[in-house]
Parts: sequence; structure tokens; C-alpha cells
Amino acid sequence: MRTVSDRPRRGRILLPVLFCLASVTGGGAQPARTEGWVLGLGSGAAAVSFESGPGDGAALVDLRIGYGLNSVVTPYLGGAYADIRSRGLEAFDRMTFAHVDLGVRLHLGGGRRRWVPYGDLALAFWHVSDVIKDGGETAADFTSRPTFSVGGGLAIYLSGSWALDVNVKAARGTFRDVPAGNIPAGGTSRHRGALLHLDAASTRFGVGVSWWP
Repeated sequence: MRTVSDRPRRGRILLPVLFCLASVTGGGAQPARTEGWVLGLGSGAAAVSFESGPGDGAALVDLRIGYGLNSVVTPYLGGAYADIRSRGLEAFDRMTFAHVDLGVRLHLGGGRRRWVPYGDLALAFWHVSDVIKDGGETAADFTSRPTFSVGGGLAIYLSGSWALDVNVKAARGTFRDVPAGNIPAGGTSRHRGALLHLDAASTRFGVGVSWWP
């Protein structure tokens, strides 16, 4: 049975929670910076699939540097690294899958808002290296053709210069002229002589911080 004495106890629990929420979403926030130099560091997860095969997931680390031209547009250069265990192709047991993005973020808000959503569009490159098969490293080392990644995210400002960054990106691309000696011809639908073309898809989810010095 609930008693009157329960109410103060609940209040002691709820008040700190409400205070923390108010400190993040309150109207007295400092102006959220989106202009000038910005550095970003984060981690998360990546999923990569080849030739519409099953996706292979792994932990992800990413780094970004950009420059906000105004309150909306921020061009940036970013890189991400994942150590993938592959199930989609017989020749890959494990590999290093690197992403390089030359992109732009389009902020949808600013001013004194603490929650600033944004869209993300980038010219992306992928690079595969350190391919391991049957416990040994192979000579496989290849780069994708340029492709586009699209995504978006949310910047949650802790102060005027620091923000938590939650984002997701997705892309589809092609690796061309992959040596057939590293990948069996049965693993792809298109091949030319001793070189193969591989379709791939990548999805990334990240959580990190952004800092405007």
C-alpha cells in the first residue's frame, strides 16, 4: 500500500533527475558554436557487406577536422577505422576496413539551442588492407572507387564549445581491379581476366565529442 511518506522519497529521487535534464535542455544555454575550426573524435560500430552478402560488424574509431563557414555549412575531412571479421567472402577471414570522407555538414539549427540536428553528405573512399586468411596475412590491399555517403546526426551541446555527437552514415560503392588470387571468382558476379569488381555496402553508427577551439 502506498503511503503519504512515499511521496517525499520519490521527490528526492526525481528532483536530481529533473535538474540534470534542465541543465541540458534549459533555455539559458550558451550560444551553440558551428563556425570556425572544429575537431571531432568518436567511436561506435561499422557494418560492411560484399556482393549483397551478410553484413559483418566491428567496433569503429573515427576522427574529423572541419571548418564552419557559417552557422549552417561545415566542410570537413574525416577518417574511420574498423577491424572486420568477414563472413561474406571466402577469401576474407579478417581485414582492416578504412573510410575516408571529404564531406559537408549542414546544421539545421543553432543560436541558443542545445540540440542541433544536422545532415551529412560526403565523397567517400574505402581502403581494405591487412587481409588475413587461415591465420596468415595475404597480399590483398585495394581501394574503392569514389562513392557518396549520406547520413545525419545530432549535436548535444554541453557548453558553447563542446558537444556530444551522435551520428549515422550509409554508403554503397565498388572495389575495382581486385586481384583474383585473393578472392575466388565464385565470390562475385563480375570479373575481368584476373581482376574482379566487388560491390560493397557500409553503415556506420558513432558517438563522440566535437570541440570548437
